[in-house]
Amino acid sequence: MHSETPTWEEGRYPGAEGENVQQNDQHLADPAVENSHALGEVEDSGSEDGGDYDPESVTLDSAPVQTVETVPLVSSQRAATKPKMSGGFIVEASEDEEDDQETQPVAGYKTEQPDARQSATISNESPQAPAANELPQPRIPPVIAGLDPVALLEARIKEDPRGDMDAWQNLMADYKRRNDIEGLRKIYNRFVEVFPQAAEIWADWLEMELSLDQFAVAEQLFGRSLMTVPNVRLWTVYLNYIRRRNDLTNDTTGTARQTIARSYEFVIDNIGMDRDSGNIWQDYIQFLKNGPGQVGGTGWQDQQKMDQLRKAYHRAINVPMSTVNNLWKEYDQFEMGLNKMTGRKFIQERSPGYMSAKSANIALDNITRNIKRSNLPRLPPAPGFDGDQEFREQVELWKKWIAWEKEDPLVLANDEPKAFKQRVMYCYKQALMALRFWPEIWVDAAQWCFQNDIREMDKETGTDMLLQGIQANPESVLLALKHADHIELNYPAKEGDTAEYAKAVRKPFDDVLDTLYAMGDKVKEREKMEVATLKQAAAHDAPIAPSIEPNDDDDEQGQPKKSAIEGRISAIQEGYSAESQLLSRTISHVWIALARVMRRIQGKGSLAAGGLRKVFTDARQRGRLTSDVYVAVALLESVVYKDPVGAKIFERGARLFPSDENFMLEYLKFLHAKDDTTNARVVFETCVTRLISKPETMHKAKPLYAYFHKYESQFGELSQISKLEDRMAELFPGDPKLNYFTSRYSTEKFDPIAAPIIISKAVQMRPRQVLPTIEQPPISARNSPAPLHQRTKPPPPICSSYRISKAALRYR
Repeated sequence: MHSETPTWEEGRYPGAEGENVQQNDQHLADPAVENSHALGEVEDSGSEDGGDYDPESVTLDSAPVQTVETVPLVSSQRAATKPKMSGGFIVEASEDEEDDQETQPVAGYKTEQPDARQSATISNESPQAPAANELPQPRIPPVIAGLDPVALLEARIKEDPRGDMDAWQNLMADYKRRNDIEGLRKIYNRFVEVFPQAAEIWADWLEMELSLDQFAVAEQLFGRSLMTVPNVRLWTVYLNYIRRRNDLTNDTTGTARQTIARSYEFVIDNIGMDRDSGNIWQDYIQFLKNGPGQVGGTGWQDQQKMDQLRKAYHRAINVPMSTVNNLWKEYDQFEMGLNKMTGRKFIQERSPGYMSAKSANIALDNITRNIKRSNLPRLPPAPGFDGDQEFREQVELWKKWIAWEKEDPLVLANDEPKAFKQRVMYCYKQALMALRFWPEIWVDAAQWCFQNDIREMDKETGTDMLLQGIQANPESVLLALKHADHIELNYPAKEGDTAEYAKAVRKPFDDVLDTLYAMGDKVKEREKMEVATLKQAAAHDAPIAPSIEPNDDDDEQGQPKKSAIEGRISAIQEGYSAESQLLSRTISHVWIALARVMRRIQGKGSLAAGGLRKVFTDARQRGRLTSDVYVAVALLESVVYKDPVGAKIFERGARLFPSDENFMLEYLKFLHAKDDTTNARVVFETCVTRLISKPETMHKAKPLYAYFHKYESQFGELSQISKLEDRMAELFPGDPKLNYFTSRYSTEKFDPIAAPIIISKAVQMRPRQVLPTIEQPPISARNSPAPLHQRTKPPPPICSSYRISKAALRYR
């Protein structure tokens, strides 16, 4: 890099002009840097003042990035550690060789099963999103002919691991049908890496391993899943395993019964508040009844059994679940069978808790009637597309349930605050199992944990919630910003150590930016693949060369119209362009948020020390920016630091985004705020002249004319206003001319011309009379007077029949 940095006027900014990532109407293509996100060398002038800071002094390495495909290696085995036991079995993930099984590369998989089916199977890599620093490999359109169903399903999973749930389930069903246990283990492991809270799959995997007597593998799976997946079926599988491994028939020492009892307590402590846990409570009470001792006896063992049963009943009848009524009846019989006098006393004491649980169960039935408690989460449909309304209804139902728990209908907050918090947290976890890909729920749960100081193992549960949410939704800007905001507010204060502070706050921003940039690369690859596929199909089905004579498909100039293939390609490109633009705007606003945060922490900064200017430099190096970034950074420089660099950034943006009416509008406002009316008029005239020169961009000039007309109306001369109105009337003949005149005197809050002036309230403010509607009920002929013309008819003949005479009189 040269020692002298180029000036704004020289127009030499390779970082901004060389990349095809500045989102404006005139994209500049440079294949050498189009997909490159690597940071180039940046020259640091070492000066802090604004005069030496040149926003153009960014150089990118234009050399293409060479990517080499590498085969993923299997991680080495970790040293086995002593597992943590609770309830008679391992409750934390053990670290033996089973836990370290990684997804094998394709080559290894073929070596294990070198048959024709596996030779056609494509890569069996982990379905998780690629790392942000890895450039995705180009996708080749799959050849459908001769490909077996497993390979097709694998391709679908590789392309859309979080969205194509049907492909996952069909692939599992195929392995089950072929009784391929090893393949099924691998697909189960890959699935739970993407969906770690999928209780149904955990339970299916565990039941398969237990059916094969793979107890060590099962215990490892229990350790990986139980504490993070509060699901009744999964925990029931655990209880069945404990009872299977501890035989009560040959339990001479009582060790097996103690282990099972501790396991029941362990299960109830974790999922006993679930409204579907009634069967577990009933099994636990039955287990206690079958234990040694006799209810009502006088021995110590009899008394111990009675105390255990009473304690279990007292806990169970306070849980709103479907079996609470049956459990209350059993408890009533239990107490009255022991002693009627003391039984009435206990029943009277426990009756309020039971009534609260009973009414709460009825309320929960109404709230959860339409909730789908699925633990196989689906991606939320885009607004306006199929399934969107149903998904949002589910979100609202889950929110309603959570809000109901927070209202404390069981009156636990004051007397049993731990139980109250546990119930709310359990409801959040149930919701997150179904709405794993809805970031708002993760943020809501984390915020509640922060407000109530929820901690586990001396760690903030709220922070853990945010990290889990980011892992599930790495592209979520909401979660990234919330996590960074929490770090910025709660980072331990250290004087003079802003570098570590800034690094910690910036990490969530960098992570989400890496994900968004990778998604942008993926969008471009998909576009190229679809266009290539269409062109290949068109080449195979090319018709005979068209006749030289013009036909009905030719336009007036004799040129043939667009073919169907060209139209489809154009539609595909437009769709992907809109998707890329959305990603670019999202990326730009993340950079803006990061720039504001770094300014708060490190100030204006420099290329070496960090801060606002370092963020702006990094953003331009990575590209895919919209004009919003230039506007935001220029205003920060100008408003906060009163630095002339802000004007330079606006000038640079005007050259990068010459047809962006929104940027030009902000530029005009900036110049007017600086009282630079001369340059404002020059910028206005230059921009609108460029926009009206093309019919497709003429509509963009309208907001610029409207703004400048308003400014001239407030601060300009009448001759200038009249000339401007004439130009607007000529360019936009469809607009009423009177609007230009009235807009001179109106403000955003009031229009004195359109305001109605009341002269006579009696005339101008007369209440409206309610007119009868056309749809009036028909009038009954029996209740209405007969028409006059019918009176001239001769009277009916006199008849001896009383009924006819009465009817005739009534008619008359």
